[in-house]
Amino acid sequence: LVVCPVAVNIDWNNTKMMMLVNLLFATILLSRQVVEAFLSINPMLDLATHDPPQHHHSTSPLSMALGDFTVELQKPLGMILQERDNDSLGGVQVKELVEGGAAATTTSIVPGDVLLQVNDSDVSTLDFDSVMDLLISLDDSSPARLTLGDGLGQLDMPKNVLKLLKTTEDAFFVDGVVRQAVREIRKRNNKLGDLLNVEVVIGAGVQEEEEGKRGQVRFFAIFSTGGASSYSCNVSATGLRLEDGKIEIVYLSAAKDEGLGQTYDFI
Repeated sequence: LVVCPVAVNIDWNNTKMMMLVNLLFATILLSRQVVEAFLSINPMLDLATHDPPQHHHSTSPLSMALGDFTVELQKPLGMILQERDNDSLGGVQVKELVEGGAAATTTSIVPGDVLLQVNDSDVSTLDFDSVMDLLISLDDSSPARLTLGDGLGQLDMPKNVLKLLKTTEDAFFVDGVVRQAVREIRKRNNKLGDLLNVEVVIGAGVQEEEEGKRGQVRFFAIFSTGGASSYSCNVSATGLRLEDGKIEIVYLSAAKDEGLGQTYDFI
C-alpha cells in the first residue's frame, strides 16, 4: 500500500486540521495491517486473479461424487468386467452380473457401473489387465471393499429447468431421480440396448405429498445396440423418496426420437 504525497497548503497550527490528518494516517495504517493479516491467513489468495478452488474426484466415503457408492463383496465377486467405452479415460465397467453371484445379491450394482476403487487402490484410470491382476490378488478370506459409480458425471440441467425447482435440495432430488431411473433401465435386458449416458435434463418438477417427496423428470439418454450404433431416447420418470431416504422409481418409460417413435414402458 503506497501513499502519494500531495502538495497542499495546510495551517499546521490548526488543531482540528492536525487531528484530521492523524486520523487519516491511522486509518491507512490500520487498513494495511488488516490486509497483511488477511493475506497471511490465506497465503495462496490473489485478490485480483483468484480462481475458484478445483474439485478433484475422490472416492473416500466423505467426498464421493454423486452416483458413487461402496459395497463389500466376498470372492468370487460374481460380475463380468470390460474396458470402459471411451477413448482416453481408461478404467473398467460392469458388463454383466452372474445370476446368484455376490454382486447380484447386493441389488446395488447394475451393468454400466464403473469400478473406481478396490479397497484403498484407485483403479479409475487403470487398464483392464491391471485391474484384473489386482482383483485376483485379493485375499479370499475377507471381503473386498469396492467403490463404483454410475459413470454419468455431472448432469446437464439448463437454467430453464433449474428455475422450475424451488430449492437446492429439490435440484439434488431431481438429480437422484434421474440417476435411479438410469439404474432401473440398465438392470433390465431391454430392446433399447445399453444406456450409455444422459445428454441433458429437459424437464423437472417436485411435489410434497403425504407419502413423501415426488419428483418427475424428462431427459434425453444415449443408447447403443451392440456397440455398433447409438441413438437418443426421450426418457420420462417419476421417483418417490422413501422414509429411509432412498428413491423408488414408480413410473418409467422411454420413446425413440428416431425411427418409428416406439415407446417402451419399464415401470
